Amino acid sequence: MITKNLVKQVASLRQQKFRKELGLFVVEGRKMVEELLRSGFETVGLYATQTFLADYPVFAEAESVNEVQMEQMSGQDTPPGILAVVRIPQQGEIEPRSKFVLALDGIANPGNMGTLIRTAEWFGIRDVVCSMDCVELWNPKTVQATMGSLFRVKVWKTDLPAFLQKAKSEGKAVYGALLEGENLFQMKEKPEGFIVIGSESHGIRKEVLPCLTHPITIPRMGGSTTESLNAAVAGAIILAEMTR
Repeated sequence: MITKNLVKQVASLRQQKFRKELGLFVVEGRKMVEELLRSGFETVGLYATQTFLADYPVFAEAESVNEVQMEQMSGQDTPPGILAVVRIPQQGEIEPRSKFVLALDGIANPGNMGTLIRTAEWFGIRDVVCSMDCVELWNPKTVQATMGSLFRVKVWKTDLPAFLQKAKSEGKAVYGALLEGENLFQMKEKPEGFIVIGSESHGIRKEVLPCLTHPITIPRMGGSTTESLNAAVAGAIILAEMTR
């Protein structure tokens, strides 16, 4: 039976404070829940409305809630009819599996964060390393923007300058997207390593700059006066070229 306390607890997971306290986050929508159930993430609770279950009986194991309860539990303006409560996994040792690893420095916008993770998977990058001040991975907007990639791409948070400095000392290439650097489209060699994308407002921080071995830039075309590209857009262009 769905109690008022349960509804209240699920609703509280819209706030980072309670996600951290309870070690839980929410996944909403049919496709996202399908991706979740195929993953190794632990589903703590699965809830759906009768209307949704009538259309998608495959989710019959979900506990039934009424429309008002779903609206109270959901963080979306138009609740999709199904949501899951998921346990936040423990972060293990950083062990990259990909030729290239995406490194995010100070990404603050949850939509950009999620889109970068989704884009990384599209180009075959299965590992993302984030600075400690990046937006929370379990933020509902971040989760939604990954469109399921969150369940397949490994994402770690760490002291990024120290991590990249160590990688550099071990001979790894560390690429960094800057306004001034080698033309991305004219690079002849692309040794495996880390691709750093900086924050939306400040770019790559000064603490990270000494770690770079390959400063790169996306050249402007046609006399553009635009100051910079959106972080997720820049990341997509760079990943497309680096993995080509």
